[in-house]
Amino acid sequence: MTILIKYPKQTIKTNKKFFKRKEKEFTSSDWCKWAGWWDTDGHFQDLSEKPKGKSKNKKTAALKLKDKQPIELFSKTFETSLAYLEWQTTTPDGRKHTAQQYEAGLRGKKGIWFTKNVYPYLIKEDKKNYAAKFLGYRPESKDFTTWTKKEVLHYLATAIEGDGGFKVRGKQNSFIDTYLCSSDAQYLSDIQYLTTQKLGILSRFRENNTYQTKEGTKTMYRLYIYGSKNTPQKNINFFKSLLKDNVMTLDRKKQNVQAFVSYIS
Repeated sequence: MTILIKYPKQTIKTNKKFFKRKEKEFTSSDWCKWAGWWDTDGHFQDLSEKPKGKSKNKKTAALKLKDKQPIELFSKTFETSLAYLEWQTTTPDGRKHTAQQYEAGLRGKKGIWFTKNVYPYLIKEDKKNYAAKFLGYRPESKDFTTWTKKEVLHYLATAIEGDGGFKVRGKQNSFIDTYLCSSDAQYLSDIQYLTTQKLGILSRFRENNTYQTKEGTKTMYRLYIYGSKNTPQKNINFFKSLLKDNVMTLDRKKQNVQAFVSYIS
């Protein structure tokens, strides 16, 4: 493990100042952005160790990806160290390669503070269950009817960056296929409801394929949002909105959206 960005260890005093400052800086849209990442690639870990018969709890809210950019943003936003890891692994077809991963986590009081604030905007039930176990209680979720357009946009952008993609095709990038993948059909159904009600987006939800896991056969579903000159104006507005400041966090995916928007503009 290599530490790329290092922050001092947290203390009661530094945490108090940090929480006060961030609660002034952050809006609900900021929490929606990180909720989108957590519903797709974030983790809530509650590890217990018992050295010499004593119990020691370790609680961490961590984000781990092969893409550095979102992890670095998380590291700097929440002032927590950024680590880089690599290890040798073997693919299912027998090929050996070097796996790479960037990682940043919030531990102790800072992890609990983060989880409490991001929880209302989590949509996936299993992530809410993990978060509730992490906190020791279940906070109140934000009612779908009260989400704002801006909140939905920020959540959807990072969720797609985490477990989806933006694929441009056709002559001069005249079409864009946007998709969000999940084995949780209810989760995608909830996303479709939110995007229809709040953004007016036209989308399609369908079964994509099945795959084998240790627990048995699972089904992968996809929610598609298409873009072309012939799609509804609200779909076009959605893609344009993704290019606003502080909405998307992955430049390599944002470039595809920019290519399509440049074509239709």
